[in-house]
Parts: sequence; C-alpha cells; structure tokens
Amino acid sequence: MQLPLNFYSTQCKDNCKRCRPFVLFQQCIVYITNVSTSSFVLFLLIFSLCYVVYEVKYKTGIEIFPFIPIDDSGFEEYSEKLLSTVRSSLAAKNQDKSGSLLCWVMTTSIYHKTRVQAINETWFNKCDASHLLTNNGRFLNIHSSFHTVFHNLPESYFKLFWKTRLALYFLYNNVSSEFDWYFKADDDTYVIVENLRRYLSKFDPNEPHFIGYRLRRRMPENGYNAGGSGYVLSRAAMRMFATQLFHDKELCPYHEWEDYAVARCLSSLNIYPKDTRDEQGRQRFLPWRPEQHYHADLTRSFIMDPVDKWGISVFHENLISMHHLNPDEIRLIHGMLYGVAQGIWKDKVKQV
Repeated sequence: MQLPLNFYSTQCKDNCKRCRPFVLFQQCIVYITNVSTSSFVLFLLIFSLCYVVYEVKYKTGIEIFPFIPIDDSGFEEYSEKLLSTVRSSLAAKNQDKSGSLLCWVMTTSIYHKTRVQAINETWFNKCDASHLLTNNGRFLNIHSSFHTVFHNLPESYFKLFWKTRLALYFLYNNVSSEFDWYFKADDDTYVIVENLRRYLSKFDPNEPHFIGYRLRRRMPENGYNAGGSGYVLSRAAMRMFATQLFHDKELCPYHEWEDYAVARCLSSLNIYPKDTRDEQGRQRFLPWRPEQHYHADLTRSFIMDPVDKWGISVFHENLISMHHLNPDEIRLIHGMLYGVAQGIWKDKVKQV
C-alpha cells in the first residue's frame, strides 16, 4: 500500500503507532526532501539575482536601485571627534615631522601578524616617515609606528570611505602638514620607494596633485586613482582636502567605493588624476595581481588607459607598486630587488 506524499504532514504524528516504521520513514524523507528542494531552488534564484545586480553595478558603476537613499550619517558619526581618543605608539611619535615623503597604510588588527609584519620588514620604513593607521595595537611591537584612528569604526567594506576621509584629516592635522608628499597604500602592496621618489621629483608639491593608476568607472572623462596600488597627494592637495572638503558633504559626498569617493571629492576642487605611464607607455602602479598584468587579464571596462603593454615589459625600471600580494611574496620581491639584483649589478660594474 502506497501512502500519499503529504502523509507525514497530516497523519504521521497522529497515527505514528499504527504506521509501519519503514513506510513512515520513507514518507518522512520524501516530504523533507520536497521542502528542502523548494527552499534550495528559491535560495538559488535569490542569490543569482543578487549576484547579477552586484556584477552589473560593480563592473559598470550603474546604480541599479537609485531610489534607495544613501546613508550619509557618517559625516556626523565618524567626525574628528573620534580623534580625541586615538592612541599613538611611541615609534609613531618619534617619526620625522617634515620631509619629502610620508607613507601611510590602512590596516586592521587581523593583519598585524602577517601583512603588517611583511611591509615593516621590507619597504615601509624606506619612506621619510611611516604610519600605520589601524583599529588597535594588538600584536604590534614597540617598533611599530601606529595610530588607532579606526578604533570606533566598524570593519566593513562600506565604511572604507569614512576611514580614508578620517585618515587624511588626521595625518594632515595631527601628524604633520610639513611633508611634500603623502602616499597611501594597502597592507598587501609592495612599493619600490626609490622609484616613487624619483617620479615625484618631477612635480611641485605646492601644487595640488593626485597621482596613481587611473580607472574610469563613473568618471570616464578624468578617472579616479585605484586605492590598492597606492596613490599620492601633494601637500597642497592634502591641505585642500583637510580644510575645504572634510566638512563639506556636498563637495565630498559618501560612496561605498572608497577610491572613487576620494577622487570625486578632489574633483570638486578641480584636482584630477594624471596619466602616470612612463615614456614607453608602461604603467607605474599595478592594482591587479602581477600575473594579471603580465597576461593582460584585466577588467577592461575599468581602465582609463589602453592595455597595450604586457608580458615582461610590465616589470620595468620605472615600476612603483604591485598589489594583492601575500606576505611571503612581498618578502620575495624585496629579496630579489635588494639582495639578488645588487649582486648582479655589482658584477656588471666590476666588468666595466
């Protein structure tokens, strides 16, 4: 005798004692499977829709739901009032207060033992002053130059603009306004500081400059600089941001894309990214993984400049930064540049 499919939901509990155990078990499994399958299909449909919306918005910059209001409460919630409780390490306080190049890295405590340790061992301290901006001092030793600027900000991609906005204001007003250049990088970025210095020497820091790798989403005319591979603000641009843009939500509105948002703020004062390619058209800043640049495997719709250089030519004598590196890759690159390469060049000099 075959029981109806809805047996479990209507009869199973009441007639449990009269049911043959095997048939009862069979019908229960059928019911549960049907419910699970329906729920799973519904989940897949919702997930697929969300993914499509995300991909369209991420890759094109189109607002899919423009009628949803943007929450800009961060202007009041994440204001300079938070800076009164920032803790700065002794190493940070002992950093130079003036010079040519201040480098700063935005990070968080989950990367203090990995990414931060790697950049501290390699390129970071080659700058005139080096400052980590983070949420707390956990796992950082007494030699780490850090400030807990983000201790009251939640860890969220959608809060990155508030972090960067507060960081730029803090650096200029609380650390120093006496540097020529302020370079921002992520904690998974490697920087060839000598090349950065040489390139910046072409510009006047008393003029407003915004220097990095240009992207074009939503800003097709002038573009914006990718945040991950690093960008540089001149002293004049930092002053304008801290004094004119920080408190003005009309000139400097919120957006979830931190690097785009910073560029939009600066563009309101006619400060735009530059074409930073060298004389041979090679990019100085690499925001994607190095192998993606090598194979020209890039999201073309993002890019301002044509992708006409790939292969070994992307690793050239004017290269400044590479992004999306793990800590051991950072150490490897540093060792190749300042260990292996030095031996090669010494031999060549001797031969000459």
